[in-house]
Amino acid sequence: MIKINELLYARMIRMLVDGATSRNVAMETGLHVVTAQSYLRALHKEKATHIIAWVKNTRGVDTTPVFKLGVGEDKPRSKMTRAEIAKRYRYRRLLRKRMERTIEQT
Repeated sequence: MIKINELLYARMIRMLVDGATSRNVAMETGLHVVTAQSYLRALHKEKATHIIAWVKNTRGVDTTPVFKLGVGEDKPRSKMTRAEIAKRYRYRRLLRKRMERTIEQT
């Protein structure tokens, strides 16, 4: 007799053959996202999976790893240079000033 847990593990492993995030695993298996993250971290700690990519959040920061089954080198997170950080800061400051002017005019 096949139990539900065995089917969930089988689906997770099938997904990891091509690469998957914890959110993808959670949606496919019905597990909670935190549980999926825990399983994927455990597999990564035991070197059964490796990180092939990173998903950026809305601020452009690498936050969500994409895991793939098998041994391999983890892809490092991308880092912004000091010049890129300064450029983004100047742009956001410019937007704030424009917004303040718009509010003052109304």
